Amino acid sequence: MDIKSELVTLQSYTERNSFFNIPIYQRLYVWNEVQINTLLWDLHNAINEKSYYLGGIMLSKNTDNYDLIDGQQRFTTLWLIGYVLKNALSDFLYFIENKEKRGRITFSIRDFANEYFQNPSQQVFSDKDAEQELQPVTEALKTITRFFEENNISEEEKEKLSEFIFKKVQLIATTIPPSTDENRLFEVMNNRGVQLQHHEILKGELLNEIKFDEDYFVYAKLWEACSLMDEYIEKNIKEVAGLSWKELTFSSDEEEREVGLPTDIKSIIRTKLSSKNRNDADRSSLLKILTENKWEEPDENEEDYGYDSGQIRSIISFPMFLLHCLRVFLFKKQKEGFKVNNIEIKEKKMLQIFHESFFQFIKSSGIPRAELVKEFLDLLWLARVQFDKQVIKWVQNEDTERHSIKRLYLNKDALQRRELDTNEGFALLQSMLYHSQQIVTHYWLTPFLYHLTQNNGTKANYNYLRKLDNAMFCSNIQGDLRERSWELIGKDLNNIEYDINVLDKHKGTGYWSYWFYKLDFILWYYRTNFLLFEGFLDQQDQWNEYRMTAKNSVEHISPQNPKDYDDNLVWNEKDSVENKNRKINDFGNLVLLAKNINSEYSNKIFTVKKSEFEAKSKSKRIDSLKSALIFEHRIWSWEKCQAHREKMKDLFNKYLLETRSSNNNLN
Repeated sequence: MDIKSELVTLQSYTERNSFFNIPIYQRLYVWNEVQINTLLWDLHNAINEKSYYLGGIMLSKNTDNYDLIDGQQRFTTLWLIGYVLKNALSDFLYFIENKEKRGRITFSIRDFANEYFQNPSQQVFSDKDAEQELQPVTEALKTITRFFEENNISEEEKEKLSEFIFKKVQLIATTIPPSTDENRLFEVMNNRGVQLQHHEILKGELLNEIKFDEDYFVYAKLWEACSLMDEYIEKNIKEVAGLSWKELTFSSDEEEREVGLPTDIKSIIRTKLSSKNRNDADRSSLLKILTENKWEEPDENEEDYGYDSGQIRSIISFPMFLLHCLRVFLFKKQKEGFKVNNIEIKEKKMLQIFHESFFQFIKSSGIPRAELVKEFLDLLWLARVQFDKQVIKWVQNEDTERHSIKRLYLNKDALQRRELDTNEGFALLQSMLYHSQQIVTHYWLTPFLYHLTQNNGTKANYNYLRKLDNAMFCSNIQGDLRERSWELIGKDLNNIEYDINVLDKHKGTGYWSYWFYKLDFILWYYRTNFLLFEGFLDQQDQWNEYRMTAKNSVEHISPQNPKDYDDNLVWNEKDSVENKNRKINDFGNLVLLAKNINSEYSNKIFTVKKSEFEAKSKSKRIDSLKSALIFEHRIWSWEKCQAHREKMKDLFNKYLLETRSSNNNLN
């Protein structure tokens, strides 16, 4: 039997008449009141959802039951909730064996616990030790009962919640082969201090599909290198495959040049691993995945290059990267004529999404499963190489972090990741997208990664990303970001109709932060000509050094309720309430700030905000280019607010039109 994962519900286990044993090496029950109440509130709040994902459990199939190796606390809590709620969950509580009712959860060599779970409300303890060990379970039942009483949850609601938990609460159940050493596996997982990661389970399932392939171990190394997101890919593959730098790239020149990883990387790894002894029977072992030394030992005494990349971290996690790669893979299959689903980016559901899309596809496509798995793993490697070459990372710089793209350079003696001035705009554009989009999805990355796997030129990639950004966020393309990003994969972006009429809507704090981030990027993009035209050339150096930072609070320049007398208001006493609000909430009167700065600005008058901004800008970087333009004014008024808004709209339109018609003529 191989490693197998599936999406399950309590209903599915009840219908199979499955029951579960808690091995002796597992703790009995330890959840406290806070943990139980948190789960109950989560379930209660999700009651109208299509489903609720509760994470994973790990099982080992025995002759007539499952050993519950991981996830025992959550699973037991569901049983206890069922005991209190009854209704639809009643069938889950017990199963029938030889015409006798038994608790669906049993405990190895703990007869007192098995007796208790037969009917907890009727138990009388005669053994002090048993009573003490079961005390957390007794308290849990009291907590659950109290939750429904204190929150006045009606019988009708309880019945509905019981049915929801029974039918709609989903878990990913991973079943390991019976031959696995459960004690050793449990010990390893405890020593790790974290649960088995879903991408580790996915790795086992994918590699299991190619376990008879000659390149099984090659793909295992590629996966491992891709999974380490907080180092560059060349360092990862060197260490996981035991390669030298000279095996990955070679130069006899004194002149420094940009280099990349070899296209025949699988052949290089295959040659390196050919001398290693491999136990084929261990290929899909979960224990091996968890315990194997990730790094191969390089050959000793081999002269090699030096290497320096600095300290970095990725802008996304490995599960997010996997999901973006899966979207690219599925889109390519759609182009080939297959029917596929447009999946969401949801890290917590990564394993479930792979099961519902990728594994369903390879079952039904008619193409050999191993062939499709290898195709996906090849794509994963290619996308990761391009991701490290063309996508920003958080780069440590003394005591701060900033977004940067670092390229790999080689001379006769050393390899080094270095920033290039020519990448400034490319990096700043990505930084703008990073800060203005949902940090847990970044849907723009899917069409961008697809493009990167088809193209390699930096200038073309920068130009493409400018067009993609405009198409996704400044056009009338319908749907949410998931739908829009899918619609734009591989699409010609030169004929998109743009729409920035939202800037005339007087939305105030309802404006999406994207519009402010985008405007700052456009101002930076046109900085040289713009500053010259406006007569602000003394700000050139500060504008050149501008960086995107986390800002999420829209602030009024002319305040709604000025703290002191202010003769720089955009409104006057004769304005109606409607007209006053329209002027105050005009895009020209708004800037985007960090939340802590916004609370400081609050209702301060224009002249105070201006002096504070100027003082801060002298000692630090400019935080907002839009603010810098506004505070160049000596006074502020409705006329100046309108003029500023119109000038910014003109700049927006100029940028959008020039980007649409541009090829590689970039600033």
